[in-house]
This record gives sequence, C-alpha cells and structure tokens, in this order.
Amino acid sequence: MIPINTQLPIAVGFVDSRQGGRAENQDTCGYADTPLGLLVVVCDGMGGGPSGKAASSTATDVIIQTVRSGKLSDSPLTVLQQAIKMANQALISEIQKKPALRGMGTTVTALLINEYSAIAAYVGDSRIYQFRRGHKKFRTFDHSMVFEMVRNGTINEEQARLSEQSNMITKALGANSDIEADIVELPYEKGDRFMLCTDGIWGMFPERKLIDIVAGTSSLGGAVESIVIRVDEEGIANGGKHDNLTVALIETNSNSILKEKMSTKIRNILFALIFICCVSIAGNIIQGFYLPGQAVASSKSEELDIEALQKVWSEKLQAEFDEKLRKSEQEQKRTIDSLSQIITNNPGKAKEYMEVIINQYDIIERLDDIINNLQELRDVSEGKEKEQKLKETVAMVQKLEPELKKKYGISENEFNGKEKNGREYGILLLLKQNIAKENSSRAQSHYDSIINRVKEIRDKIK
Repeated sequence: MIPINTQLPIAVGFVDSRQGGRAENQDTCGYADTPLGLLVVVCDGMGGGPSGKAASSTATDVIIQTVRSGKLSDSPLTVLQQAIKMANQALISEIQKKPALRGMGTTVTALLINEYSAIAAYVGDSRIYQFRRGHKKFRTFDHSMVFEMVRNGTINEEQARLSEQSNMITKALGANSDIEADIVELPYEKGDRFMLCTDGIWGMFPERKLIDIVAGTSSLGGAVESIVIRVDEEGIANGGKHDNLTVALIETNSNSILKEKMSTKIRNILFALIFICCVSIAGNIIQGFYLPGQAVASSKSEELDIEALQKVWSEKLQAEFDEKLRKSEQEQKRTIDSLSQIITNNPGKAKEYMEVIINQYDIIERLDDIINNLQELRDVSEGKEKEQKLKETVAMVQKLEPELKKKYGISENEFNGKEKNGREYGILLLLKQNIAKENSSRAQSHYDSIINRVKEIRDKIK
C-alpha cells in the first residue's frame, strides 16, 4: 500500500495492487496532479502472456499524459473522454503493428477530482464507488453481459456477481476503434470516499460486505489494507487462484462547488428563510403593540431594519445561487426566488410553505434510511443479526406509515395490500414473510422487490 502523493488540498488517498493467485499482475494503477485536478486511474488488462499488463499500463500512461497536457480553460469532461479515446487508439495501433497482440485490451476507471466536482469515467467492469457516511452514494454500472441481465430484471446483482459469466465484458479499450466511455460529474461533501477497483476486489464479496469494510473503517489507509487482506484471505481459502486485485481509495477534504439538488448548504439556506419569516412576524407583532400617540419613528425604524434584513438575505441567496448552482439546480433557484417574494408579501404563508418543504426532505431521508436497511438485509446471512435488523426496519416503516398516508396520500395497500387471490404485496406484509429471514437468491429477489416499492413511494414524494 502506498499513499497518493498530491500537492492539491482537495483530497488524500491510498492505493494497493496485488497479484492474487495469478502468475502475473495485469492490473495497473496510476495517479497525477494535473491542471484540471487530481487524476486517479485503475485499469485491468486482458490478453495472453504479457499483453494484458502492456494494455493496462499503456492505457494508464496515455490517459495521465493527455489529461496532464490539458489547460485550465478546457472542459474536464471533454479532456477525460478524449484521453480515454486516445488510450484506446494507442492500443489499437499496437495491435495493428503486432498481430500477435490481437485480443489485448483493458478496462479503465478514471476519477478526475477538483474543487468544482468529481468526474468519473469508465469502460468495462472495473468500478468507481462514492461513499458518504458509511453508505453507498454512487456506483458505476458494469459493461458486462450479466449486468445487462440485471438491467433487464432477469437476475439481481448478487446473482450476477456469482455467475460463471461475470467476467464477460461488453466494452473494453482495444476492442474496437469507436469507443465511448460512460462519464458522469458528481458533487461531493467533505469526508466522502471514492473507490476505484478492479473485479478482483468487488467480485470477492457481496456488495454490502464490501461497503462495510471500505466505508466503515475510520482510517483511510486502514480501509485499503483491510480490504486487500480480506480479499487475499478469501481467495487463499478458496484454492488460491483468485484474480489480481487493485484498489484506490480517495477521501475529500472539503465540499465541492457543484451541489446536489438538496445539499446541506441549501438546507441551511431554507432554515435561514424560516428565520427571516420569524423576524418578519416578530416585527409585525411588535408594531401591533404600539398605542395611539406613541412615537412612530421607532416603529418605522423596526420596519426598516426588517426590510433591510430581508434585502440582505435575498441578495445573499441570489449571489449564492448565481455563483454555486448550475443547470441541474435551476428549478430550486426559481423556488428560492419565489420564496423571497412570498416573504416580502406574506411571511406567514412563507413559513408554512418552508415547513412543508423541510418535512418533505425529512421524509425522503427516512425513506432512504429504510432503503439502506433493506439493502443490508438483502445481503446479510440468516441468524439473530438479520432478525434484529428486520425488526428495526419493520418498526421504521410502521412509524412512517401514518404520516405517509395522511400528508402524501400513500394508500393503505402500499403497506398491507393483498390481491383477491390472497397474494400479499404490501411492504409490511412482505417484510413479515418467512422468506425475509432467509439468505438465498429467492430472498434477494424478494428484497429487491420491496426496495423498488419503497423507491416508488419516495419518488411520489419528490
């Protein structure tokens, strides 16, 4: 394990790459400070003899060199996409020069992180994860045959991981000249962790266990060390022929400029708006207590103070949104502008409206907690731990049920519904079935169904 030596203050990280039970390590990991941010690349090579290692190392070198030559005025997304295309072309050129290298190729994951955002790009089945407060926030979707089956609903992700066809990928660098990486721009918060890893890491355990090890270990270096040791131990215990394993783990030191639709910053702004409402209401009450004949100057002063406070906060909010928010947050900007107008004209109504919004996001967060619990239950083994977690999850749903029905019109059937033939489909009824206590592929599909139902409820509230 080695630290990522970066001069940029945005993040820290560690990388480790091991041979596993193979004759050669065909994985490659590289990193570099660039004009566009900290770049980390992980590639998993394929092909006979030394060609797999040649493919992964060539791709890593070309991507790093290309991004390093980028300018501050360039679009990081465009530069990273172009760098991956150039790496692909470099491999194809090598194959054309040396036909014996035919079949050479590599997966690629690349993370370019700067003050504005984190850009994740990938081709193949190596992955990029984003973790926040111990939970999975984002993960790439494998370019593989089994994950196409997951997308179509034929199998679930755990069945895909255990499939004998799990290593059959549908996209790779070096396979054809027309390659396009999947690329996404992500906001991040201080303390978020990004993990780049090959299938030798994520293919060894159920995802829930992987998350617990990587996101649940407080020390960043300790998390990397723990995961590679556990993977090696598991591989040795199962015959010692396990795949190469490579992982890079990066932790952010600050919040990105790019924000999510409901980030912590925006939540604070909403609370500030409520404060303005309260100040306005208090000012009106104070004015109401003045008796006829009293000096009016004081009342006018209070009124001007309130108006000045409203103006300052309105200008502050406008500046905040003009500077920080981009296209994805234009709808929220319009909402805040509307609220500023409501505050001026009717502070009481604004306060009520803001309370509704905050309650809505509180409900969404509680539903997300239920989804996280269900994902853990899906992967955990049978026993007392699973039964206790199941009991907690049922209690969480039951506690939220009345509010969902009363305030958001979620029907009773969503929780306790049965078909005419007696088949149960309500969330609470499904959780109380015996299959919910099992650890089987059938049970995992059962939990996937429950998770989808909870997500549908959450989407209705959004």
